[in-house]
Amino acid sequence: MHDIGRRPLVSPARLFLLAACVAGASLLGAGLASGATQAARGDQKLTLYSVATEEQFVNNADDRERGKGNNPFGNYKDLTASTAEKGNGPFPGDEALFKFSVYASSDLKKTVGTALFTCEYNFDKNAFCDATYQLSGGTLVGAGQFNFNASSFAIAITGGTGKYRGRQGDLEASPGPVHSQKLVVTFVN
Repeated sequence: MHDIGRRPLVSPARLFLLAACVAGASLLGAGLASGATQAARGDQKLTLYSVATEEQFVNNADDRERGKGNNPFGNYKDLTASTAEKGNGPFPGDEALFKFSVYASSDLKKTVGTALFTCEYNFDKNAFCDATYQLSGGTLVGAGQFNFNASSFAIAITGGTGKYRGRQGDLEASPGPVHSQKLVVTFVN
């Protein structure tokens, strides 16, 4: 008779080998599935063109003036003689909304969607913007900080819906023809 309680049914070396095989098969399967998913999604770059169609600017100077004497963090006293802003805005806290038409090619004939930027200005006339591109087949969502006086900029693509669900990457905008912006979206997954 064998005493099962004292002898292992499978040696520790065989258990380790079995675990390594299972882990390797899992990694291989995940890699193949990932490659198949990327191949199914097609090209990893998307080129579009956009033209600004509307802009709305919100000057929050009145809020800044009210906050100098009465705010939830205590009574703030400005040490300067003048409380008026100097120079040309936008100033920190100002907001802007930009709406764009999005086109499939540089001839700007076939509209494939719209875009909306919701921006809040911070220091040195820079803005942090949330961007939404509503395209045929889904939505791309992104964000980034840039200066609107710059001729080109980049934002991070953080997700999307529809055929862009789970996609991430970046969007680089540069001057395009007829007052448009050339948009190159590079997906990393």
